[in-house]
Amino acid sequence: MTPPGGCFSNSSTNCSEPGNLCMTSPADRIIGLYSDKADGWIADRGRTLGRHAPDHLSEAGWFERFMAALPPGGTVLDVGCGAGWPVAAALIERGFRVTGVDPSPGLLAHAAETLPTGEWLAGDMRTLDLGMRRFDGLLAWHSLFHLSPADQRIALPRILSHAAQTCVFMTSSGPNEGEIVGEWRGEPLYHGSLAPGEYRAVFAAHGFAADPIDPAEQDQYGLIWVARRG
Repeated sequence: MTPPGGCFSNSSTNCSEPGNLCMTSPADRIIGLYSDKADGWIADRGRTLGRHAPDHLSEAGWFERFMAALPPGGTVLDVGCGAGWPVAAALIERGFRVTGVDPSPGLLAHAAETLPTGEWLAGDMRTLDLGMRRFDGLLAWHSLFHLSPADQRIALPRILSHAAQTCVFMTSSGPNEGEIVGEWRGEPLYHGSLAPGEYRAVFAAHGFAADPIDPAEQDQYGLIWVARRG
């Protein structure tokens, strides 16, 4: 996904330094932004996975890879699920049992109304705790990277703690540690990232190994991670 209005640079960006155009405060605005503009996000996101990507693997291609790693009828935890379209909808259509978690009431209401066979829970990935529930697949698709690096260090272990013994996890990040603030519908839109080595270390601490990164599959704006356990 292209951060609207910008992309991650090749070096870490300190958004709090004087003179930088980005500031850390947009990170705190993310939940409110998607809550206030829920109808706008539903309209902009659309209902189909992206398929046109001549120079890298398409969104639909990544989800084919993710779904191929799941058992038939397997369970998927979609963290930052938004309105459920197109990601959870595609999974449900293929027979997977989806539990979506999102902090936006308007987006969750749309998911519940239009995808009634899914399970939709209000929650923040930084405080995620579904008890002893474990899932065959974990997703933080274009959602984890809306957290600051510090908050990602809190949220990512919480997400991975809900993995079944055999599990696949997919998420997106920048190409390096840093922060960028773009623009969406006239408001600042925050993205943050850890360094690739730190993601791999967190995966390993929870028994996951990341697939090798193939530059030919990645776009210019960031990385897609597929990590597997078991």
